[in-house]
Amino acid sequence: MAGTYRFNIDQGTTVRRPLRWMRDGAPVDLTGATARMEIRAKAGGALLHRLDTANEGILLGGTSGTIVLIIAPEVSSAWTVFKAVYDLEVVEASGAVTRLLQGPVSVSPEVTTGE
Repeated sequence: MAGTYRFNIDQGTTVRRPLRWMRDGAPVDLTGATARMEIRAKAGGALLHRLDTANEGILLGGTSGTIVLIIAPEVSSAWTVFKAVYDLEVVEASGAVTRLLQGPVSVSPEVTTGE
């Protein structure tokens, strides 16, 4: 069963959220793995953003089990939805898919736009 984590985002800022996947007290070897995460207005709703290892929105740390989620400031600046949902899936080198995390996304609206 996936863990639940509330993902808070300050709109218009660089998001770099480091995570570590542990199994039985040891880091999971992510060598050869891929990962994907979608943020949607609601389950099955409009896609706000997709992060994955192919678009470098997710960086995997091999044997250290680290996962870094990255969202550029211009991405969240464009959002008009401030409550959303997400899930994060990891596809291990063996092909096994694990939904690692899921939960709500709360976006704190940006006031200063930098213009």
